Amino acid sequence: MSSWLRPCIEGIGKSMFKSQYALLLRLASENQQAAAERMRQAQGRLKAAEERLHQLDEFREEYRGRSLVQGAQGIAPVLWQDFQRFLLRLNEAVDTQQGEVDRAMQRFLLERQGWQDARKREKAFEKLLEREKMLWLLAEGRRQQKISDEFATRQFWDRQNVTQDEAS
Repeated sequence: MSSWLRPCIEGIGKSMFKSQYALLLRLASENQQAAAERMRQAQGRLKAAEERLHQLDEFREEYRGRSLVQGAQGIAPVLWQDFQRFLLRLNEAVDTQQGEVDRAMQRFLLERQGWQDARKREKAFEKLLEREKMLWLLAEGRRQQKISDEFATRQFWDRQNVTQDEAS
């Protein structure tokens, strides 16, 4: 909920203004905050998955470099096959982690869209509440002006009656 709107809503009870949108705005605000938290969590999971992918990729490149150096120096065929099998497993791990990154990215994008939708709903209720408050303030101003006019008219007629009574 906007910081400028909160005092308006909190001050509403003092001025006898009752909004049909205040509860809906509060619920939309809570929903938006929950959606923002879900988006932050999804973003954290995405970042963690990307970091794991980066680490695996670095380790794979480091391991590949070591195997090439050892292969150039001469290595037993059995050890070379072990290097190659482990390198295949590392490639599979990198591919699997890339899939995790892709899923985390999709989840983050969904959560971000959910947050944007929740924020739009909250803004819509804020505008409705603001418009309703402005209309109420206009009506309240007219009512106050009418009361003031009636009071002034009554005073005028009371003075006229007092003046006529004194004249008689």
